[in-house]
Amino acid sequence: MKIFYTAIMLISVTSFCDAKELYREPTARDSGTYYVLTHEKMEPNVSKVLTNRIGKGNEYTSFTELKINCASKQYFELAGSIEDGVQEKPTKPLKDWSSKSKWTSLVSGSSKYDLVQFVCKKNKA
Repeated sequence: MKIFYTAIMLISVTSFCDAKELYREPTARDSGTYYVLTHEKMEPNVSKVLTNRIGKGNEYTSFTELKINCASKQYFELAGSIEDGVQEKPTKPLKDWSSKSKWTSLVSGSSKYDLVQFVCKKNKA
């Protein structure tokens, strides 16, 4: 029984990442800096992530929580918020967007495209 609980704990720890990871640097077209803050594998091909974008001049930070389907290369926005200045994590509850969201296909070159590629590559590792 002890081995069973140890295995469950190891699976839980390895399926969740709680470290800030840069997935898109500022460019001439988009001066924002994008990070994955948390990454939780929900199913073999589906992950839930919390991301943030630090805006130009560190004026604001936007947070978005999404589900990503690596098999279909689509994403579903769950919640989000915008806060003044640079924030490492949300300081207030995220607003639920799930009732108005739908699974969305990627647009090449977009920040969501880069996010899905980053997360799905990590899922394979």
